[in-house]
Amino acid sequence: MHRSAFFPTLAIAIPTVLALSACGELRAPTDATPATTPSVALSTAQGPVTIGGIVAHDACDPVTFNASPFGPDLCFKQGRVTFDDFVAILTAQQSVPEWHFTSDHPTARLGVDILGVNVGGEVHTFTPVKQFGGGLIQILNDLSGNPVITPECSAVDDDDKVAPGGKYQIEAEELAASVDADGIARVQCCIHPWMRTEIHMVHSSN
Repeated sequence: MHRSAFFPTLAIAIPTVLALSACGELRAPTDATPATTPSVALSTAQGPVTIGGIVAHDACDPVTFNASPFGPDLCFKQGRVTFDDFVAILTAQQSVPEWHFTSDHPTARLGVDILGVNVGGEVHTFTPVKQFGGGLIQILNDLSGNPVITPECSAVDDDDKVAPGGKYQIEAEELAASVDADGIARVQCCIHPWMRTEIHMVHSSN
């Protein structure tokens, strides 16, 4: 089981308008661990350095998101993208650029945990996967061109879901288990499956 600084409950509903599942029953950001930039040991050609970890971003407008079939407790931070615009952009582009991870191509040492921080207004996950794929919400999978849920997302627990302002420890063992033959570990959000990052894993001696 992963270690998360916040343990929200994800309520799944079938709305009549868009047949979308919803993230509900969430505590307000004041109940979560304050979002601060984490430190994580990474490696470069010059040797180990300390940089920010993986950060989840979004730009949900709380008025329209919380009034949507997803609501009422979907978005807890002021953003500029309305719910209707979110659906329209996702339908047209198969992703919404404001919903993304940074850094998108970090380098990390094998055996070192990585911290994830959610600075957005919605719930996100930081899930190591062997291959990118769909997440927990089928309509978001379909609209983003990821119709098949990736196995790791099927096994996500409640304490893997990080609420706004929450922090999450991506464990080294799970990163190592997802590394491919090219030394790449993949992490994605199992709610918004286009939110992805590829991590180049190196040995400490490199």
